[in-house]
Amino acid sequence: MADAPAAAHRAPTTRTGRILARLDRAAHRPWFLPALAVFPLGDYALPVLPNQMLLMGVSALHPRRWPAVALTFAVASALGAFLAATVVQLAGPWLLETFGDAAPGRDELREAAARVAEHGLWALALLSLLPWTPRVAVLACALAGIPPWSIALTVLAGRWVPMTLLAAVGARAPHLLRRFRRTERILSEVRGTRAAPPS
Repeated sequence: MADAPAAAHRAPTTRTGRILARLDRAAHRPWFLPALAVFPLGDYALPVLPNQMLLMGVSALHPRRWPAVALTFAVASALGAFLAATVVQLAGPWLLETFGDAAPGRDELREAAARVAEHGLWALALLSLLPWTPRVAVLACALAGIPPWSIALTVLAGRWVPMTLLAAVGARAPHLLRRFRRTERILSEVRGTRAAPPS
């Protein structure tokens, strides 16, 4: 009976913690990096959790693999941009026509479209340097008729910078992560699952 509270304590209490725990257990499997790529790849359509937290968390848990983790995120983000742009160019104009001003994020899209019209792919390149996924900028570029492969290469050129920095912070500067109580708590919970007996 004494072991039950300890096991309960080791179980992650958040969705982010549970996902990180599953990835942590699979870290030495051959399909680990493809499974990790699903998150930045799908972030254009169905954001599951903050990818920044996932990237830093996996890098902190497996510091020797942070370059591969960063590269996986950058390439998957570019592939996601390519797929999103392709879908938008096939169905995007019809969707915008159908929903009109009721479409979610319409004002944000107009603003991004103006930036793309003025600066072209440089606007996307700049936004790709930010930590979060440039969803609206990719959509605006696709609607502007820019080829999906050009969009993907621009995203790849920009995304490797924040992905590398975030992964390096997770792997090489864990003391910085400790300043964020929620992040430190989640990582502690995930590390606790390593000692837990298999269910």
